[in-house]
Amino acid sequence: MTSLTKSSQTFHHPRLLAFAKRFEEAHVDLACHAAFPLALTPELLYCLRENFLPRSPWIAVADILLFLCDPVGFQLYELEGEVRNELLVHLKNRFHEKRLYDLSDFMVAYIRQQLKTNDRASQDLGAAPQWTALAYIKPQQAVDDIAQALKKALEQENPAEWVQLTSLIESYAYINPLIDSGFEPLLVLSRGWDAKARGEEEEAAAEFEKLRQEYGEEIEVGEVRFEIPSADKVNELLSFEFEVVTVNRRGEIIKRETKQARYFTEDLGKGITLDMVAIPGGKFMMGSPEGEGYKSEKPQHEVSVQPFFMGKYPITQAQWRAVAALPQVNRELNPDPSRFKGDDYPVERVSWYDVVEFCDRLSNRTGKNYRLPSEAEWEYACRAGTTTPFHFGETITDKLANYNASYIFADEPKGEYRKETIPVGTFSPNAFGLYDMHGNVWDWCADNWHENYHGAPADGSVWSENDNRLSLLRGGTWFVNPDYCRSTYRYFVVAGDRFINDVGFRVACSAA
Repeated sequence: MTSLTKSSQTFHHPRLLAFAKRFEEAHVDLACHAAFPLALTPELLYCLRENFLPRSPWIAVADILLFLCDPVGFQLYELEGEVRNELLVHLKNRFHEKRLYDLSDFMVAYIRQQLKTNDRASQDLGAAPQWTALAYIKPQQAVDDIAQALKKALEQENPAEWVQLTSLIESYAYINPLIDSGFEPLLVLSRGWDAKARGEEEEAAAEFEKLRQEYGEEIEVGEVRFEIPSADKVNELLSFEFEVVTVNRRGEIIKRETKQARYFTEDLGKGITLDMVAIPGGKFMMGSPEGEGYKSEKPQHEVSVQPFFMGKYPITQAQWRAVAALPQVNRELNPDPSRFKGDDYPVERVSWYDVVEFCDRLSNRTGKNYRLPSEAEWEYACRAGTTTPFHFGETITDKLANYNASYIFADEPKGEYRKETIPVGTFSPNAFGLYDMHGNVWDWCADNWHENYHGAPADGSVWSENDNRLSLLRGGTWFVNPDYCRSTYRYFVVAGDRFINDVGFRVACSAA
């Protein structure tokens, strides 16, 4: 009997059976090592070969990626959970426990090296190789360690931390030694908090209800106790903390305040999320007072705005691609329209009709009514209770926003003119927790253009009785002077224009 037949007899998954029958034992050995990282790149697989199995054929790297792995990103691959588990069991049996520890040490060193040149390495490759080794050597210790890490993450009340960790925990769902060591309730709890962080309250409630029926109000994993959230707790909004700054006419920071805002998160798929911040209802004076601004910003008038939700940031290129991949409603969408490229950069060169299509597709996916904000909602959200020209205060600087800082507004010094968009969230938010309300890209609004506010609605609703094909823009952009970035400044372009590389948008939805 050949070693090839022995390998195929240890596997049950059809994909592995076919792989073991087609290739030599050296291929199977490298595949077992490839199962140790949570995600693979060709470079990492070559490094594993060089460090542990240098005599295996080079072609084995390509064969493993093509036959056993699924692509999950550019040059990034993953193994199915069941496939990964069977390979790791075979790895332990064939190379013994020491090889698992050696792989753990190797992965820690590899990730540290990658972090020096690639700040996404921990996300792409996984940051807990010790857990993988312990899962097959000391599974109870692995469960206890994972429980402590989850407890620590939940105490921070930062959903971004939850999603990163719960995704990592999910990757261990098929490891039988962990399940036999009490991992199952921890996995269900993790899934509940992951759904909560992504704004999927019904799914979160269902996961937590499973635990409450079996364990009551809390579970204990090792020395760690977890409270199982009730239905009321699940439906509560998340919150985040941030710092707000105020400047004087010279652009000097004269006040710093710590504030909190509530929000929920939409899961757009493949790790891409959309944060929607709760904007409280209230009244404000819309437009510029006499002696300030332009005729189009007058007359200043009182407007009442109902509570609603607004995007924490302008829609990014990654979010645009995710929604552009959803089923079409009325028109096609270019998945990559922007001139200035980057996942975290705001999408631009999108028409008013394009962004309405975006909102329609997002609404169909989520069941919520996503839309563009009205012009009144936008200004109310931008001001966030302020009456100064900018929500920062009396002026603006290049340390607060991305615009043409070669020009000045008040007594501040000239600053850097970046000549392109930059990643969203680079600067401080306003008091509502909204970022990039001044500069970077214009935001489309739902209203048609009107030359002034005579006859404008006072209830914050969309003003669209003009059929002039001109739509509202607010907030300024990366290449305009600071005056155009004011909270009250109004601009317009043709609704169908999609060739302007400084026009983006953010979405809104009702509080209900």
